[in-house]
Amino acid sequence: MAGGSGIYISWLMGAILLSVALMPLMKPPWAKIRIQGFVDMFRRYWAHMFVVFSVYLWKDILDQLDRILMANTQLDMTPYVYAIEGDIVLWIQDAFQNELLSIALTHFYVMGFMTATFASFVYPIYFDDRHMADRVSLSMFWVYVLAIPFYLFFNVRVTGDHIPAMETIAYDLTPEIHNWFTRIDPFTNGMPSLHIGLPFAVWLTYLKWDDDGRWAKFRTALLIFILLTGFTILYLGIHWVVDIIGGILVATLAVNLTERTHEPVWRFADERLFTRRLARFMKDPKAWFVGAKNSINARIDPYREPSKTQTGALIVAILLGTGLVLLWDATHQDFPVEGVTPTYTAGSGDWLVTVQENDNGTVDFISWSSQTRESETIATIILGEDGWTSVPRVAASEKGVALFDSFKLEFWSYNTPSETFSLNWWTEEINPESEPIIDVLLAENANQEAVIAVVYSNDLIYRNSDGVIADYVSPEGPFSIVASSGSLIASANSTANGPVLDIVSLSTQLSLRIDIANTTDEVIDNHLGDVFGEEVNYSNSQIVELAMDGNDIVAVIDVGPVNRTILIDTISGSQLLLSNPLWPSSSPSISGENVAFLQIPRFDPTAEPDDLLTARDVFLHNIEENRTLQLTIDDDVDQYNPQVLETNLAWIESLDDGTLEIRMHALEETFEPYSSVVLQSSIVLLIPMMILYAFQSANGSSKVNGRREN
Repeated sequence: MAGGSGIYISWLMGAILLSVALMPLMKPPWAKIRIQGFVDMFRRYWAHMFVVFSVYLWKDILDQLDRILMANTQLDMTPYVYAIEGDIVLWIQDAFQNELLSIALTHFYVMGFMTATFASFVYPIYFDDRHMADRVSLSMFWVYVLAIPFYLFFNVRVTGDHIPAMETIAYDLTPEIHNWFTRIDPFTNGMPSLHIGLPFAVWLTYLKWDDDGRWAKFRTALLIFILLTGFTILYLGIHWVVDIIGGILVATLAVNLTERTHEPVWRFADERLFTRRLARFMKDPKAWFVGAKNSINARIDPYREPSKTQTGALIVAILLGTGLVLLWDATHQDFPVEGVTPTYTAGSGDWLVTVQENDNGTVDFISWSSQTRESETIATIILGEDGWTSVPRVAASEKGVALFDSFKLEFWSYNTPSETFSLNWWTEEINPESEPIIDVLLAENANQEAVIAVVYSNDLIYRNSDGVIADYVSPEGPFSIVASSGSLIASANSTANGPVLDIVSLSTQLSLRIDIANTTDEVIDNHLGDVFGEEVNYSNSQIVELAMDGNDIVAVIDVGPVNRTILIDTISGSQLLLSNPLWPSSSPSISGENVAFLQIPRFDPTAEPDDLLTARDVFLHNIEENRTLQLTIDDDVDQYNPQVLETNLAWIESLDDGTLEIRMHALEETFEPYSSVVLQSSIVLLIPMMILYAFQSANGSSKVNGRREN
């Protein structure tokens, strides 16, 4: 496991060793501790282990669903929680914060929880207390099950991520710990707190069913752990007070469910019964099948004549089915663009222009509308002919589309703003002996007319939409990294004190210089130097990529070990680090309030080859809400070239077979039309079901009252 695996293994081994070390203190008074007991517990309680540890099998899947759901629907309840309790957690952190306490409670937060969870389950199965093992395992299972709806549909972010003055002490204690937490935690699963809910459910279970007091010491230890954990999760900037209340409620419900379900569950899943059933099957398979058939019929018979229970179950099934359909839509907001296998894309408005290389040496340029989901081939070129020496790049804006390589430029202008590819075009070929084209920018003048800026290493040549050279103000060269938006053109340069941005306006002829600031802290920079063997040097850092929209610029800064993505407001001069300072980032794109970029999450170059993560994921930052979300979550699938459009975000995805595919993510519409149909149908079906349920309830009550009167 890359990214913090060392600290995780240390915590895990520490929790196991501590649990074993505490066994002599926590065991029943008459019990003996033998090595053989560890072997026997696997043989006797394998079904119990499956019930408990199954949650870890689907927890990762649920965390990924939660990240996607949060990214697609913005179901964020944190502001409402903050409105209820305000800065209570901040007062606690400010009152007690010191370095030693932060270190101790961070390790207690993880290793202590592992120890409590491990001991709560292992102790009863090791000492062969089946009565308690049945109930503890189910209580732990039900806590996780009851927490799922909250984690998916009631997203509450950690306190340190919402209150500006609050620190996420545990998550940021060291870069290694930060990487580990980022790998396993979506940071939106605050409500309910399982650090409270799980041990509290176990404590209630022991309290309720420990008839002879054999677990009295362990119950006391659990209670002390719960109280200390409550303080810890508030102090570390992780949970809200409301999260603790939610954990207690979920734990109470879980124990009540255990009381109702432990008999039927273990009547079927008791490990001792499996060998008996297998022996019966081996002895007389025919009789076994007849018995199984009779058992199934006996379970079905009560449902042949619907009762209030069956009607209630159907109502729950309708609600559950509707919720699953909506959940599917909410977690499948991106879709593939069929019929396009691109190598490069450029976007403007809701149109995407893609470059597609073919096996026969031709290159197609395809426009794709994210609104109508229709595509059109706008041009096809043959490499090596008509002046094209290499696969052209694309620049697109609301004014037109430019195709260019080092020595040729073609520009198509739109006839009207609403018509995309009914085009007028002109071509400019450059002498191969001349200076090559570095880039092409599409801008506009004070009259909002198209201006094409052809970028050479030491010069900018402006042309109008007819190809005629025009005279406008130019930023200071030399030129390598440039961007444009409307009438603004930005160019990256380096100085003795670090990188700068030179910005000019073609409409006002004004110019501006912005110094790129240091955006992180010394601890992180020192860690990067240790891991990469290369020191972070801001004075020698460079801008390597730019994207621009309106007065906002997104710049990727090469600081040595990694590239970092920052957002710059050209009016206020404010600068905000968007990417994680520990992870390499690239490929920025911006439109309106949305910024997209790529990162390699949890990157650790010192990891073993099998654990080294190289696949880039797509991240989306909303400027207005100042929130960054991870849209793709797959360590094995690489993403390229994200493009923010007006209502969609497009990127190129590398499939398992090596082919490339465009994926489109809707920024606005979450639910498809069929979801509305399902929701409407469910509402219509629920009306007669609820009436029938009410009738059955009333009819059952009248019969009971009649019998009482008789």
